Amino acid sequence: MPATQNAFSRPVLTVRVHAGLNAASLLAGLYAVSGMARLTPAAELFKLHFPQAQASLDIKPVSVNGISGVSAFFEAPAEGHVHRTAGGIIAYYEKEARLSDAAMNYACCIWRHLAAAEARVHGADVETVHFHEVGRMTNVYAIGLIAEIFAAMRPQQFVCSPLPLADGTVRCAHGAVPNPAPATLAQLEGVAVCAYSGAGETVTPTGLAVLKGLRAAFGAWPAMRISRQVTAFAPRKPFEGANGLVFAIGDPV
Repeated sequence: MPATQNAFSRPVLTVRVHAGLNAASLLAGLYAVSGMARLTPAAELFKLHFPQAQASLDIKPVSVNGISGVSAFFEAPAEGHVHRTAGGIIAYYEKEARLSDAAMNYACCIWRHLAAAEARVHGADVETVHFHEVGRMTNVYAIGLIAEIFAAMRPQQFVCSPLPLADGTVRCAHGAVPNPAPATLAQLEGVAVCAYSGAGETVTPTGLAVLKGLRAAFGAWPAMRISRQVTAFAPRKPFEGANGLVFAIGDPV
């Protein structure tokens, strides 16, 4: 896949999370910081890997509280209450998507993390547990593209900051539940966290599953010589507090 290669040889990659960690913000940030935006427009990248999809993708500049960054926006048919399984999504990738072997491995790992979390929450079997919000097609597309970009980057080290968490409630298919959402909480063991100064669902189950599926380490900034940096925002209204994900890539020191 020459169109998705960048100039780095096994770079160091880090993401510093302030708020808005979900599949869309991770996709936007990885796409921009990888340098891929200079080679392949987002719409073209989407059609390359999902040629039959009745949807489109745009990753474009935005400004939040006067700070410039990028966000990912999908245009797709509205979906109601979905009931997809990890196995069904993986079968969709195998039949309809054009993912490299490495990307397929990452995508499968991400969905299996989500399935394990949902099964734990509901006391269900991993193979049969159903996804609701996290199983919508925009997440299916986003995770496939995240996996493809990450596989092309091949970072030798991927480090994420401690994840900011707030109290309060979040609404989902099961009504109002404590924040972090149950499927996020089920994935937090072994993850470094910190208090968030504002309110809102700062970390979604899908966003955390992506980090775990890509085998991110959690901790301080890694030793690196930064070559490119970008801020990505979740495509929704700003949070009550520090917002955005800061991505940086560079050579190891």
